Amino acid sequence: MQYQQFSESEQQQSTLNLGLFYLFYNSGSGSVKANQFCILDCADITVNIEGKDVQISFFSIQNVTSRNQGYCKLKEDLRINNKQIPIIIAGGDGSMMWVIEQMISQNIDINQIVIIPLPCGTGNDFSNALGWDTDIPGNMLENDYKILKQYIRYWQRGHQCFFDIWDITIQTQQDGYFQEIKKNEKGYIKQSVKDLDGMNTNSLEKKMSNYFSIGVDARIGYGFDKNRTTNRHINKICYCLQGIQKMFLKNPRVNQVVQFVEHFNHKEQKTLFKTVNCQDKNALTIPGNPATLVCLNINSYAAGITDIWKNAKTPQEFLQKNKLYSEKTSFSDGLLEFISFDSIVGIGSERVLSGNATRLAQTNGPLYIKFQEPNDNTTVNSYIQIDGQFFCVVNPLSVEIQPCRLLPQGKIKILMKN
Repeated sequence: MQYQQFSESEQQQSTLNLGLFYLFYNSGSGSVKANQFCILDCADITVNIEGKDVQISFFSIQNVTSRNQGYCKLKEDLRINNKQIPIIIAGGDGSMMWVIEQMISQNIDINQIVIIPLPCGTGNDFSNALGWDTDIPGNMLENDYKILKQYIRYWQRGHQCFFDIWDITIQTQQDGYFQEIKKNEKGYIKQSVKDLDGMNTNSLEKKMSNYFSIGVDARIGYGFDKNRTTNRHINKICYCLQGIQKMFLKNPRVNQVVQFVEHFNHKEQKTLFKTVNCQDKNALTIPGNPATLVCLNINSYAAGITDIWKNAKTPQEFLQKNKLYSEKTSFSDGLLEFISFDSIVGIGSERVLSGNATRLAQTNGPLYIKFQEPNDNTTVNSYIQIDGQFFCVVNPLSVEIQPCRLLPQGKIKILMKN
């Protein structure tokens, strides 16, 4: 994988404060391993690494008082320091964007922080793509912080890179709406996404770091959300069982819900590819009858499957018209990779037998995905996911994807494992 590293001048301007770390944890994420940090909530500890003191401050992102105290303390440290501060986020993929969005809303200078993932969720693809693996070995605070000290050494040796963040805006038809799985005192329930007035919303805006998909993989995840546990390994079993169950159901195919995907800007619109139901005769048609359409920003998908784009097959027609395809992917090049899978089996077996995906496009933004129009007295149900967050969309209209407008050049700074 290639990635946009800092130039020599940027490295000089963006020196990390390796003696001060902030750790924001989500104790409810996937494996709940982040729960171990609760005993240090709103506290600072100092450990000695290679003869130098290193301070770590701990804050919960689920507790409003704790996280706000952390943000205030961070802003003050950024004000008095002329170095960037590394921010460790202990949680799953969703926790990453949650903290980043919170920091933006708190007017924290994103240019002055560097994100380091600590994998405590279910999938942990963000962490895996940066070389930090998909799990942590155990209790990091035992034996005089033995494991934590080892991680600090890794963090101090890591190197900074830019990382693309994307804005996703999903619209439904006027009578459409979104459903998601939420947890309450009775367990996990299905509920509609509401706007600020408590009404069903026709628009959903999210930020994406990893991937976006439409199809059966999102339907599997939607069903899995109803059966989540606090054990990461049991969660993976539940996910597999959902996949087996969905194999025997009639799942909406990509051809049934999507019309086309196009690249647009102020100068032109260009259809990248379409389904068989779109009437544009000049556009490339997705081969076969795919079960899932995936848009990748990173080289890790579905809890650790890597090199999907590199190993994917390219239809001859697409190869002739898209000669700029590259097998190399990067999370900092401003490009996204579109692939499709023909079946649930193809997705599941990609982990052990690669080459089941089909390359469709490698492109920058902004992008526009148009859904099929519902027929009279019928509805179109589609399942989508954004970084492991799953939704059922009733009568979808469109999806827009573009570089994050709230971030400098649509990028954050992250630390890769050296």
